[in-house]
Amino acid sequence: MRSSTSASSALRFASRAALFAGLLGGCAWALVHWGPPAAPSEYMSSTVLKNTRLRSIGSPKAVLIGGSNLTYGVESDRLGDALCMPVANMGLTAVLGFRFVAEEALACAGKGDMLIVCLEHGTYRQPDPQPDALATVVDYRPEALELIPWRRRPRLIGSLVVMHAQTLRDHAWSRIMHGETPQYTQRRFLANGDLVSHLDVPMRAIAIPERYIYDTLVIDPHFWRLAADFEQRAEQRGARVVFAFAPMARAIYNTRVQEALYDSLSAHGLTLAGFPDRYAYDDSLFYDSWYHLRRQGRAMRTEQLIRDLCETLPESCCAAQGRME
Repeated sequence: MRSSTSASSALRFASRAALFAGLLGGCAWALVHWGPPAAPSEYMSSTVLKNTRLRSIGSPKAVLIGGSNLTYGVESDRLGDALCMPVANMGLTAVLGFRFVAEEALACAGKGDMLIVCLEHGTYRQPDPQPDALATVVDYRPEALELIPWRRRPRLIGSLVVMHAQTLRDHAWSRIMHGETPQYTQRRFLANGDLVSHLDVPMRAIAIPERYIYDTLVIDPHFWRLAADFEQRAEQRGARVVFAFAPMARAIYNTRVQEALYDSLSAHGLTLAGFPDRYAYDDSLFYDSWYHLRRQGRAMRTEQLIRDLCETLPESCCAAQGRME
């Protein structure tokens, strides 16, 4: 009799636990699908525009891979004119790391493509994406989940649910206190993925980071495996990979560290376009980060990138093909 009673109790407990888990899962699903975005942002939502561009232009094409230094600091149409191929500017944020943005580019890589990698300093140190940043991308573009290994998905989904709950809380509080939902900065993107709303805005105050961040070079050993795999898979698709350098303000530029970065990349056999010191610019040319160039700096960086790419891969430039006007 006791064993029968124990079995019934265990069954009732299991049923209640399953019901509770189902209700909790249902609430989480409803929150994700019908609630406000996990991170309401015109900036992060540009992942949709960028991927639309990537998939629509076919091959050959040039793909810019990296963080926000690309979004803020490249004239993609001008670059495309020099390379005689359309450009997709896939730069978004450094906290997406290298692993994810590499997979994103490889998903559409084809014969004749040029995959141009420009990473910020911290991405070499942390090549894996931060869960919250990745969750935001998946929230705006659910198809991106296919690029993420299964073992990483549970944490990602957990981050997504928590961020949705936080945004719902913020919206409710703003509605109660101010009678409206929070207002977010409006940004304008071109169809090629370039951000242009900041170009003529005065420079904002930018904090000088702790010296150890830019005065030391730390490259995660896993980065080299990711880079080698990226190059191999790109080559199998008929694409070329070239690493270039992100722009940096002189306020944070360290010659010794950047030379060491160049030497490390070169020693691992990566194809490099130019040298880091060519991308060190006056502080006054930046906007709200020591990586985000305004109009004049953006033009200078684009011109330098064109020269370096044409020097490294001359056969890829219009001048070498006899098509430059």
